[in-house]
Amino acid sequence: MLKTLKVFAIGLFIIANSAYADATKIKDINVIKKAIVTIHSRVPVSAYRSTGSWSGTGFIVDSKNGYLVTNNHVVGRASIGTYFITFHNGQQAEAKIAYCDPYADFAILKIDPKEFPEQITTVEFTSESPKLGTDVFIVGNTEGQGFSFHSGYLSDLYDINGEMPQGSYVINMNSAGGASGSPILNADNKAIGVLYGGGGTYSIALKGSYVQHALQDLQSSKSSPTRKHIGVITKLYSLDKAVKHRDFSKEEMAKYIKKWPDARNRVVTVRNIIPGGTAENVLKSGDILWAIDGKEIGPDLTIFDSAMNGSKTDKAKLTIIREGKKLEKEIKLYDLEKNKVSKILDFAGGLFFEADDFVAAKSGVPIGSVALANVQTGGSFSSIPEMFVRDYKSVYRIMIKSLNGSKINSLQDIIVATNKAIDKKYVSVEYQNFQPYYPSFGNSGEFISASETLVQDITFDSIDTKPRILKFDNNSLEWKSEGL
Repeated sequence: MLKTLKVFAIGLFIIANSAYADATKIKDINVIKKAIVTIHSRVPVSAYRSTGSWSGTGFIVDSKNGYLVTNNHVVGRASIGTYFITFHNGQQAEAKIAYCDPYADFAILKIDPKEFPEQITTVEFTSESPKLGTDVFIVGNTEGQGFSFHSGYLSDLYDINGEMPQGSYVINMNSAGGASGSPILNADNKAIGVLYGGGGTYSIALKGSYVQHALQDLQSSKSSPTRKHIGVITKLYSLDKAVKHRDFSKEEMAKYIKKWPDARNRVVTVRNIIPGGTAENVLKSGDILWAIDGKEIGPDLTIFDSAMNGSKTDKAKLTIIREGKKLEKEIKLYDLEKNKVSKILDFAGGLFFEADDFVAAKSGVPIGSVALANVQTGGSFSSIPEMFVRDYKSVYRIMIKSLNGSKINSLQDIIVATNKAIDKKYVSVEYQNFQPYYPSFGNSGEFISASETLVQDITFDSIDTKPRILKFDNNSLEWKSEGL
């Protein structure tokens, strides 16, 4: 997570003097409240995130199909959990995850429409683009207090922020823990985005177009929304710096400022390439993403994301600027849904899975490789030393290469190898370490650098060597457990 970003989850409160919205300027307050819900999440298993219990905010967007919107971090990425919804009148229902976005911080939950109270309302997303300085407000579960109202105004229309790059708004508005997942509402009571983070004097919201795209796909009976990518992490970069350091044209910069007056002279650039993505060996860090399929991107990352999602082919034509020169690049698009963690091997204290874009971006383990991130402290695989402890679990950033001599290229490979190794007490695992490791004490000077290939002997304990496969069922929207 960006160092400047603070997630609004209960237990991670941001203490601030909250500015309450002027109720006389908000239409139908009681109507809005009936669309807001509190979400209580309980997550016992996660491929690579923390487990535990917390709460956040959500809002009803489709009462006919039972859809609610919240943040990804409220439900937990690649996690197996139970989600309880509390409505405005105190009535409760259990929700299931219908969709979690691989990049943008939002999730769509689904409950049985019969479970809705009689007098609920829904929040509609606006079709109009907001302007700088637009007055907005939220209704959320701020500091655990349901239906708190806070007001502010849009101070930046173009921001790239969050755990993964996402087009965002910056809002001058005080808020606090538990507000995550609140709708950002305009004067017409329509949502322009979804709150996901901020600081003591500002809030950050995901642009609503991400959610609208996913909702439209789900409502059209698609099994999952269309999400395509090339595997890049982006950021905003000053064209003034590009002129001074990267031979960018002053004349081109002058034209850009006129076309994008609210951009603050910033453009979308490549921060880094995700290992295993299709942008590898095509794009470079520092490349300016100028246009996609002929459409200029400017400072608005949503233009880039929307063009990829809406592409009728499996390729994108990018216009980039590198060292002052415009270059045309054709890059293959890939389906983000195919990279999602939907199957986990739980074995000897470790949770094994195929790395998705998030893990690849954060750890360097290539997309699709078999990764190990969370291990129960004291489990057999916790004897691997390259780790740190978080929430009583040993946390790793490693890629499994072989188990007892069997090469591992997919989750199915390690499932087969595990079957063979079950009856053996002593095995060895070959792996690639993607985080530096310093000994806890001693002056030997030993240092194992990131990406080093290592081998560790594992002695299986009889109590934790009963493997199981955890698999997500798209029909029931539930995780199922089955033995090997």
